[in-house]
Amino acid sequence: MVDYLTHNWNGIEVSYTRELDGGGLEAADDCVAVIRDLKRKPKPGRIFEWCCGPGFIGYALLANGLGTSLCLSDIFPPAVDCARHTAKANNIEGKVDVYLGDNLEGLPDHEKFDLVISNPPQFQNRLMLEKVFPHETKTDPRIYVDWEWKLHKKFFREIRDHLNPNGLIALIECSGGAHVETFRPMLEGTGLVIAGWEWPHLRIQDMFYLYIRRDDATERFEI
Repeated sequence: MVDYLTHNWNGIEVSYTRELDGGGLEAADDCVAVIRDLKRKPKPGRIFEWCCGPGFIGYALLANGLGTSLCLSDIFPPAVDCARHTAKANNIEGKVDVYLGDNLEGLPDHEKFDLVISNPPQFQNRLMLEKVFPHETKTDPRIYVDWEWKLHKKFFREIRDHLNPNGLIALIECSGGAHVETFRPMLEGTGLVIAGWEWPHLRIQDMFYLYIRRDDATERFEI
């Protein structure tokens, strides 16, 4: 049995291990502040945290009333086990589904989301990662490196079918690894468009939020 650490958000005790934390523990409070402060935020419906790890961000949003149910997905079995443990330990399994799969491969076709949030791998190779964080010892490529953006590109090609018409995608990206225009060509032909971006509200520097919507969204979006 894994000896989990826990962090509490409004009564939800989120389980984790230090090895599974790719920055989500630090990012979660900022994500709550950023989504709450949007002038036109997504309706509080189904949330999906892509590359979820232990599910820090998704559980924090759910605990703060910014969603009514939660979907989590990750490729790493220990992360999925950890996220499922949190749902069971807090008796909220009826509100939470956790899938194991590479990128979106584990998601059933019926899953549709109002908000997709993620703190995904943010560097296209290990060299860029080490240049930005030369003294950081915790730089597991599985967590931080998306080789030549293959993970992002596949995500953009497939997520539209799971995004409700006026849903929102919010990705936390690192300005040391990319900028907004890095991602625009990746969206061509996907039926998705960049809706805007902003700096974090509370957390560490060098990060930014990239907002993406369906190209047929009818409701206005404002930061």
